[in-house]
Amino acid sequence: MKRILTLIAALTILVFAAGCSLSGGTGTGQAGNEQQQQSDEGNGSEIQEPDLEKESEKGSEEEPEEEETLTVMVYFGDFQSEKVAPETRTVKVKAGDSIEKVVFEELAKGPETEGLDPVIPEGTKLLSVRTENGICTVNLSKEFVENHIGGSTAELMTINSIVASLTELPGIDKVQFLIEGNVREVFIHEALDTPIKRNESFIKK
Repeated sequence: MKRILTLIAALTILVFAAGCSLSGGTGTGQAGNEQQQQSDEGNGSEIQEPDLEKESEKGSEEEPEEEETLTVMVYFGDFQSEKVAPETRTVKVKAGDSIEKVVFEELAKGPETEGLDPVIPEGTKLLSVRTENGICTVNLSKEFVENHIGGSTAELMTINSIVASLTELPGIDKVQFLIEGNVREVFIHEALDTPIKRNESFIKK
């Protein structure tokens, strides 16, 4: 009987010891997992994604838009002599722009020299410009005709100022005018339906 009681007591101690061991092991595993999770979270918080906007701005600062500085000759009206007179301008041509476009824009700004007169009617827009086989085709908005002051002399000044300015550029011999993409037979009084060459007799020396 004593032997049986002794065995029961021993088994009880073994079961209790095994339970404590399992409980302690589980706790250690959970603590380990929590520490690992905290470590992973800590490491994750240190990883920062690149700021694409700042990188883009940095790239833009490092790569400025290319432009070329040129000296061009543009012509404006001189009503006293009834001819066109030259002005020298220093211009910047941005990448993607044509020198023909820049020259026309300078004409549209008007003269800087006292005594010279503007030749491009107010509101005129340059719709397109291209040069091929020595002919520069200038496509202008309807305001070029509608807003012109009129008169044969003024028309000739406008036409010859544009032609003289553009034929200063290498590779351009004549200028073809288009209005809203179409050939126009006459400006108001002067013929405008064929390419016009430079007229040296209309240029003030």
